Amino acid sequence: MDTIVEQQVAPPKHKVLKVILRVFLYIFAVFTAIVIVVGVFAYTTIYLPGRELLSQVNQLKSKESEVKLALASRDLTKINAEIQSLDDYRQKIDVSYRKLSILASLPVAKDYYADGRQVLSIAQDGIDTAKIVVKAVEPYQDFIGLKGTATSSAKTTEDRISFLTNTIEGLVPQMDTIEKQVSKIQSSLDTIDPSRYPEEYHGIKIQSTLLQAKQTIAEVDKFLKQGQPILAKTPWLLGKDAPRQYLLLFQNDNELRPSGGFWTAYGILKVDNGKITPVVSDDIYSLDAKLKSTIPAPRPIKAYHINVPYWNIRDMNISPDFPTDIDTMLPYFKKVDSDKFDAIIALDTQVLVDFVKVLGRVGVPGWGNFSAEPDKRCDGCPQIVYQLEYIAGKPRNYIDPNRKGFLGPLMHSLLANAMGSPKEKIGPIAENLLNNIYEKHMLFWFADKDVQTAALNANIAGAITQTDKNTDYFHLNDANMASAKSNLFITQKIKHEIIVNNGKVEHKVTVTYTNPTPASNCNLEKGDLCLNAPQYRDWFRFYVPQGSQMIKMTGSEVDPVQYEELGKQVFEGFYGNKYPLYALSSTKTSIEYISSVPPSSNYTLLLQKQPGTKPVPYELWVNGQKYETFSWTTDKIIKLSL
Repeated sequence: MDTIVEQQVAPPKHKVLKVILRVFLYIFAVFTAIVIVVGVFAYTTIYLPGRELLSQVNQLKSKESEVKLALASRDLTKINAEIQSLDDYRQKIDVSYRKLSILASLPVAKDYYADGRQVLSIAQDGIDTAKIVVKAVEPYQDFIGLKGTATSSAKTTEDRISFLTNTIEGLVPQMDTIEKQVSKIQSSLDTIDPSRYPEEYHGIKIQSTLLQAKQTIAEVDKFLKQGQPILAKTPWLLGKDAPRQYLLLFQNDNELRPSGGFWTAYGILKVDNGKITPVVSDDIYSLDAKLKSTIPAPRPIKAYHINVPYWNIRDMNISPDFPTDIDTMLPYFKKVDSDKFDAIIALDTQVLVDFVKVLGRVGVPGWGNFSAEPDKRCDGCPQIVYQLEYIAGKPRNYIDPNRKGFLGPLMHSLLANAMGSPKEKIGPIAENLLNNIYEKHMLFWFADKDVQTAALNANIAGAITQTDKNTDYFHLNDANMASAKSNLFITQKIKHEIIVNNGKVEHKVTVTYTNPTPASNCNLEKGDLCLNAPQYRDWFRFYVPQGSQMIKMTGSEVDPVQYEELGKQVFEGFYGNKYPLYALSSTKTSIEYISSVPPSSNYTLLLQKQPGTKPVPYELWVNGQKYETFSWTTDKIIKLSL
């Protein structure tokens, strides 16, 4: 059984360059594996040419580590030199390989020889693609954290963003060329049959390498196709033709909600030709005070929240699908706020933490200093997190109408520091932003339908992914129902067991929730900051393919609720009234179900991560054997042969 775990198509964790070069390395891994098979055969039948080929391939194997070192150095000059060196090796191997052309006329050997010729062609396409990528990103190397001198002499981050605003359109045609090259590689690789090869040959993994290369290249091809529309909109996003206004929604992930966190504050940013200016910010409660909602609370709020009879704006992100939450909230927002905006950006505390990690301590007039240093008052959480919770949640004996108006001043100070920083800072800032988008600490919604479609395709809109009937699916969604800011401390661990039984795929997913920290003193009269509730209350939902059948749910104190939503089958439970998660303890929930997706030799499972969550240790077991352990930080595609 072959197991492959890959990232779902999404903005790459680091850079397009790194992703393309990763594909490039896979190509050479495949090339090495196949050519060794041919070389060993030739060594025993055509001695001298075979020996020469094997010697060259063994030298090539060492080049992979050298390319990885060049990537780790982030030096574009070194990366370019390694690509050229690989091209030189490929040409030498091509000459040696042609000397084995007699194999093309021999039974059995001819198929392997043909694969070798195909891989040589793919290798050439891979080298050409890598060279195009290096040339394309060279003017933007400081944005993606690479060493070297960019083509612009700009001195500050703001200067470089202005340069990006005015030149990014020129990158779109090059991305189109890169996508066509990757698509060509994918088509060529699809002609090679992995089943013709053993899993391992002379210490080289062959079949899984081929499968992994096919999967990775297919995903990069999809990412490039889907990412181009949003890249093409970059000048629009940066306000090149006209100023854009963005509504910022602050999602407090320490009080986890379905879209990533409790909506606690909002603000408006203006972006004009790359220049970013905070306009206004306010407490989300001020909107609710104006709305004076008499909207009956929906079933989950009535069932699991505490004494909340009406539906407020702050509680309207009850769907795990962010576009659905925004469509629900906007009509009510517009009733009480006249601010106009072109898009919405939701962000959580991780974004702010990563900003101050790069910039260092940031002072905000009227609000104090913020840093990423560990704070012992919250078991070592970043000081900025504790400070924001203190500002927003410290009990007071007076009314503070602006206790959550921190977002505007904080963003103003962060942006002022970022824009005025030397351009060397832009690489780490850009990398952190990409990581936060990739890991769903930032979500986007656009009023323009074309831009929103591009965002959905690029998987940056926080939408529940729709899958075809042959793709299995799993999403866990948790919601803190009035249990202070306990998600600052609570961790999760998942054990996911897959068993093929009577021609069907059975799943058992066990989730362990642990709160390792003592409870806060949540007696408001004492005046302490209530971060960790003594008893945690959790509304949890498992989203799986439509047509799936539940076998058993454990860990819920209410009878499981089953329904269809967002094109998925949902199994819902709750704990917290009778059997809460206590501080300094653990609890478990589990779901056992039969998937509507049948087993196959090309079985695919999409694991879709909830926005705003910490990395989750994830164990995958298949037919009783442990196959993979990974940190679940973003959406993942898992491929198995079942």
